[in-house]
Amino acid sequence: MTRSAQRTRTRTGAAALVLALGLTACAPEIPTPDPEAPPVAARPVLAPEQVKAVLADVGTALEQASTELDRDAVDARLTGPARKIRRTELLVAEVLETTEYVTQLPTATKSVMVSTAETWPRVVLAVSEQPELQTERLLVLEQPSARAQYQLWAWVRLFPNVELPAFAAAATGSAQAAADAEGYVMTPDAAVAAYADVLSKGSKSEHAELFADDPFRQQIAQIKKLQNEALEAADGKQTLTFSAVPGSVRALETVDGGVVVVGEMTALEDRVAEKGATIAPGSQIEKALARKLDVENEMSISYTSTVALYLPAEGTDEAPVVLGVEHVATAADIPS
Repeated sequence: MTRSAQRTRTRTGAAALVLALGLTACAPEIPTPDPEAPPVAARPVLAPEQVKAVLADVGTALEQASTELDRDAVDARLTGPARKIRRTELLVAEVLETTEYVTQLPTATKSVMVSTAETWPRVVLAVSEQPELQTERLLVLEQPSARAQYQLWAWVRLFPNVELPAFAAAATGSAQAAADAEGYVMTPDAAVAAYADVLSKGSKSEHAELFADDPFRQQIAQIKKLQNEALEAADGKQTLTFSAVPGSVRALETVDGGVVVVGEMTALEDRVAEKGATIAPGSQIEKALARKLDVENEMSISYTSTVALYLPAEGTDEAPVVLGVEHVATAADIPS
């Protein structure tokens, strides 16, 4: 090979190498696969053993308060309507010198339903063991904020032979529903308001056909009848009006797409007779609450109530079901 040919071959090879390097430098980078992480399933806010420990602490506070008739002893572990009702029951017990009218609240449970909420407040429902000669209680525990303790927010006296819908296992957890959540036959807050209207107006309520008759509804109708019959002789009357408390709904979804709702109601009972007549308290509890009042022909009793409802999923033919109610007189007054 001549030197000229060798130089030509060398230049050609060098040019090819430069071209190859140039192509390599300009080639786009191959993207690295970056798939989205699979969604993490929401977890229960408490393990079963933690629920048991919380209820044990609540039970200790309840026992101490009842034994010592110390209303302040419940403040750390009770909140909401539960605290208001229990403090009133303890006041009545102190005045009457008996705990006969203090509601039995077993904290040993038959079943537990735990929220999977990632925000606060967080809710846990529990069905208590059955007190002697009474029905089970549906207990509502709530944690209002991340650093707060779980407290007993409410309890409901379940109706005899009532069947609760199925929930996911406590180890799996149940979704928590907001007061205005849709996807059910009606929103939770609307359901509590509708039931309160039925209790107030009876068959005249626009929602009267929405709920089947239940033991508490029958009891309220009977009380109204008897009170008005008794007051009629003194040209008097009785009215009893229930109202849903805004923002007081706690709810967990069931496995069939429905939801169990616990809501707070207030009730005001007014009794009025003709001037010159005297209205006497109708029970030992009322006597204790009205002990400092000079009652004549007018008297009011205030109640704190909680109701548990089951709302089926939207699109079904099922109607809402009332599962139970707690209804306790918490104050007495003379209307101004």
